[in-house]
Amino acid sequence: MPDIPSPRFDFADLDSLTALYPLLARVRAEDPVHWAPQLNGWVTTRYADAVAALRDPALTSQRLALIVQYQLRHSDPAIAKDFERVCKQQMLFRDGAEHHRLRVLGNRGFTPSVMERARPMVEGVVNDLLDKVQAKGQMDAIADFAQPLPAVAIAELFGIPASDRDLFQTWSDDVAKFFGGTHGDPATDGRAANDGMLALEDYFLRLIEKRRPAPGHDLVSLLLAGQAEGKLSAEEVSAQCILILIAGHVTTIDQMGNALSAFLQHPEQWKKLRDDPTRIATAVEEAIRYDPAAPFTHRIAIKETRIGDKTIKPGDVVYVGLAAGNRDPAAFPNPDTFDIARSPNEHLSFAVGPHVCLGAGLARRELAIGIAALAKRMPNLRPAAEPPRRRCESLVFRGFHTLPVEF
Repeated sequence: MPDIPSPRFDFADLDSLTALYPLLARVRAEDPVHWAPQLNGWVTTRYADAVAALRDPALTSQRLALIVQYQLRHSDPAIAKDFERVCKQQMLFRDGAEHHRLRVLGNRGFTPSVMERARPMVEGVVNDLLDKVQAKGQMDAIADFAQPLPAVAIAELFGIPASDRDLFQTWSDDVAKFFGGTHGDPATDGRAANDGMLALEDYFLRLIEKRRPAPGHDLVSLLLAGQAEGKLSAEEVSAQCILILIAGHVTTIDQMGNALSAFLQHPEQWKKLRDDPTRIATAVEEAIRYDPAAPFTHRIAIKETRIGDKTIKPGDVVYVGLAAGNRDPAAFPNPDTFDIARSPNEHLSFAVGPHVCLGAGLARRELAIGIAALAKRMPNLRPAAEPPRRRCESLVFRGFHTLPVEF
């Protein structure tokens, strides 16, 4: 903990998290590298500081034990022992050679050719979902569209039966809720996350053994090829599958909801896209910049370093402000303006450096295909009378519980 006083900005207050961008702007103006007592960590709010932090070898991704300790407060850490054990094997929590080993093998499932082969499947899922609601003239854009789209798409990529998708939704939500930071009962949420992680591990270990004698072109089979070369254990393959499933599932739901919300709040930009579908690529990038699904990521200092004018001591937690950097006027002209023609647009939403998002290509395709289909089939998309319900119970995940629309 630093020995300097800091302005009081409450990053644990739900109202503050709902109105996140005004809060970030105030912090950036007054104390851009800010010690947040509620988080017991530093918060960065400038673009350049976020980039530097994500590339700084003094800040490690091996932060799991501290995250679990923080999330459980004073509860017994054994509550989440399996959650921690599995996560420790994931590339997200590794650095250096170990991260590279897992990352290279994970890349096999996300090459441009693999992602392009997924396009017809994603298009089919999108059209099936819209067929179900087209005649109703209204839907909840989360429950009816944003939630099932990545769930079905990632399950298809893994070769997971449709009958198991609801299970993955529950397990993934329980794990993600605990990882992102719970405002509920820590012990209850920790147990739910631990149970969800055990269920996911068991499912994938059984799926691995099923694929081993007859591998296909799914993600499990592609990762198994790495195990066959002696580079991954079965438990490591399972751990990467769990990471890819949750990261490709939870964050894409949130990003689709955030993107649609941005368009609903800026109908002139929806009209621009509707009238000129060739704008879809820049529209997707702007939606990802404007309101990212993961506003922050965390790192832990393993040796003393500097961010801006502040000294970061070993053991300090740093909340790297991806969303804050995306709204930094030093990096983006008129950063609070939603402009689907914005270019260049080097946003931070998929991070930078060694841990840049593995599934960024898939997320971009799902968003582009989904939003383009909505613009074509539901050109008069507009907010319904019922207000949406934001989901922003943590700094790590930001989306919507509900987003009612009419068309």
